Amino acid sequence: MYLLDESDFKSILNSMADGIITIDHRGNILSFNHTAEAMFGYKSNDVRGKNVKILMPEPMRSAHDSYIQNHLTSGVTKIIGIGREVAGLKKNGETFPMHLSVIEYQSNIEGERWFIGTCRDITLQKQQEEQLKRSLKMDAIGTLTSGLAHDYNNSLGVIMGFSELLSEKLKNDPDSLEYLKLIRQAAERASGLTQKLMSITRKRTDLAEPVIINDLLSSDRQILAKTMTPQIKLTIKCEDNLWPVNIDRGCLDDAILNLSINAKHAMPEGGELTLRTSNLDIDSLESQVLGITQGEYVKLSIADTGIGMPEDVVSHIFEPFYSTKGEKGTGLGLSQVYNFVKESKGTIRVFSEPGVGTSFSIYLPRYQDGQAEAENDALLVDNKDEITCFASVLVVDDEKEITELVENILSSRGYKVFSASSVEEALDLLEKEKVELILSDVIMPGMDGFELAHIVRYTYPDIKVQLFSGCPDCKGKSVTDKNLAENILPKPFTTEKLLEKIQKLLTSRVH
Repeated sequence: MYLLDESDFKSILNSMADGIITIDHRGNILSFNHTAEAMFGYKSNDVRGKNVKILMPEPMRSAHDSYIQNHLTSGVTKIIGIGREVAGLKKNGETFPMHLSVIEYQSNIEGERWFIGTCRDITLQKQQEEQLKRSLKMDAIGTLTSGLAHDYNNSLGVIMGFSELLSEKLKNDPDSLEYLKLIRQAAERASGLTQKLMSITRKRTDLAEPVIINDLLSSDRQILAKTMTPQIKLTIKCEDNLWPVNIDRGCLDDAILNLSINAKHAMPEGGELTLRTSNLDIDSLESQVLGITQGEYVKLSIADTGIGMPEDVVSHIFEPFYSTKGEKGTGLGLSQVYNFVKESKGTIRVFSEPGVGTSFSIYLPRYQDGQAEAENDALLVDNKDEITCFASVLVVDDEKEITELVENILSSRGYKVFSASSVEEALDLLEKEKVELILSDVIMPGMDGFELAHIVRYTYPDIKVQLFSGCPDCKGKSVTDKNLAENILPKPFTTEKLLEKIQKLLTSRVH
């Protein structure tokens, strides 16, 4: 039978996934395995014989000797036999989170007491925990804002809709028309603010398209140059033959402008802003660090030479409503950027150091030809001319003001209009009246608009359905009818948009 010798034990220690460090009771390092070398950046020969405190940042460094001494003299311990999270100090001065477990090893040398420390780098684990916390926080805010936006957009829809109707009755009263114009403009601004708030958590995959970021930067160069002060040098470096990405072009435009403006504010005395693109093949190890799937990505980096940010600020910058600008900032800009990148199946990383500058790196997955399904435009017929139509339409919404608004709009155009305040009431009415088109809200007490559409599809196959909603997140509620979900009419809507949707449906050949 073969017995392990000293070289075998040394080989085993060097093969372990955790860093293994042995010290004596004076704190001097006796052994340092290969994983510890990679973790701390030291070679074994560099640290053997030196005090283990060189691997510790303050305040743990100053307290270390007392920990050991207390254990040796009184048996009272704060670190021996207890696993806990501490900070490690690398040779280059960087700190990192690690899990440390220490046990005492009985030495065969008289008067000597040895200790074995097991170190595990938990940087990736901490990053994943932070991503999860951020995701949960964003989901909670999304749930809150979705509910508020639904009710708010309903109210704005009523204001805007009846303003349009009233303007038709006051064509010969220019003063009143001017007042109505101001009311409408205010409502439109309020609607824009709602959309801005919802963009923190709203999925925008419905607006995604293949985009070459180099082309977007080329078209944005002029506006970016005008945004910067004369003291700031703008440099754009694009890799040739950059891969396309499948994104919402407008959201990326907003993200680039947002990050560039933040960079400008970070360089009050001037500096340089550099935008750079590159193709990357992310391997399995990099994908774990970045928290994305392995594969081909396009990287967009936006770096400035400004004042930089301390670590405690960097850790919060993507949180909604967190701002370092006081009353001048909303704290929504970087949250929107983070959410856009996340919904695009990418990731964003930031490096910043006070006095050095800040660099944001956005990683977006490469778009492959044929990856996304083409939109089925055959379902709709583009007809700009208003149709003289006497079709019968059923309007379903639990908001009485909305049904009254739509009834007024459609009745004035010659449509025969019925209304219902719930899905159940709508189904009862369909048993008595002939209807060619149903206009229904999505979110209602009891059954929702998608459930109504599902019942109508099988019970009344000739009736066409158009859904509308004040909740931007409701598109994902239907997985059975993609076209119906993708063509929801968002509230608040204009008379022109409503009539356009109805005319296209009534003239389409397919249900």
